[in-house]
Amino acid sequence: MKDWWLKFGCFLTGFNYTLVKNSSEQSSKNVRKYTSVMLLIILVWFFIGFSFATRYLHLQLLGGLLGGLIMSFVIIQIERIIILSTKVSSWSTLFRVILAIVMSVLGAFIMDQITFKDDIELRKTQVMDERVKVAVKQSEDDLQKQIDELDGHILSTTDKYEQVSKELQKNPVIVTSYTNRSVTTDNQGKPINSTRSTNKSVMENPKKLEMEQLHKQIETLQTKKFELSASITTIKERKERELKTKTGFLDELNLLHDVVTSSTIGIFVYLLFLLFFLAIELFVLVMKITDKESDYDKLVQHQTAIRIQMLDKLGTK
Repeated sequence: MKDWWLKFGCFLTGFNYTLVKNSSEQSSKNVRKYTSVMLLIILVWFFIGFSFATRYLHLQLLGGLLGGLIMSFVIIQIERIIILSTKVSSWSTLFRVILAIVMSVLGAFIMDQITFKDDIELRKTQVMDERVKVAVKQSEDDLQKQIDELDGHILSTTDKYEQVSKELQKNPVIVTSYTNRSVTTDNQGKPINSTRSTNKSVMENPKKLEMEQLHKQIETLQTKKFELSASITTIKERKERELKTKTGFLDELNLLHDVVTSSTIGIFVYLLFLLFFLAIELFVLVMKITDKESDYDKLVQHQTAIRIQMLDKLGTK
């Protein structure tokens, strides 16, 4: 088990297992030490990569795992550059410090967004109404204009309906009178006797049909108004649902800024995460600078020197 862990550490850090195996225990301890530090960094950044991929790129589980693996691969390569460097120059140190600051700021932002998730959701709820109003304002104004026009049509049609209804109450039917006259004549064509009869006919007032048509028209207008009013609510609900499901990284950064800067505790927690990530990022660099050369390092240098001497001898022949 001990040998297996050393092999894994050499694979992860880039050390030569054969040389480490033939070196002192101090070299093996250095490999295990670097392995532990790299595993800690990889674990942290795998979680960040997974969270970023699933939360902001809206990927599923496999996409999140792939994002975490990519982030871990990048971290391994960056740390290997420092670990395998024979000498850490001032320029490489400066570059690594700048990279550590950038990555620690990014990591602190992502971790804060996860930590303050509930606070961000509360803040998002507070500003959601304003965003929905802005998003649906134009559509709502157009629909409201149509509703106002329908109200005008309904009002005028209702007034006309009431007028026709009053007329029908006064004259529910129409009575028509007509007179028939018959004349009796003799053989010479002279009128002898004449009779006259008066008849009446009753029929429905045509206004009744007009009133029924007006009633149907009012019902149609009211149905259309109800549909338009319901569409306003539907648009609001759809926009609110879309704004809630679409989580933007920059959008949440603004919300996070409001949440963090609203209290001293929030700023303190953010600074803690920032210092934690900065320490994690500079851990390998500090260890590389402060550690003394081991026999493994001297063995590598010795092999390099012998190889150079051999090449020089081949060049003089």
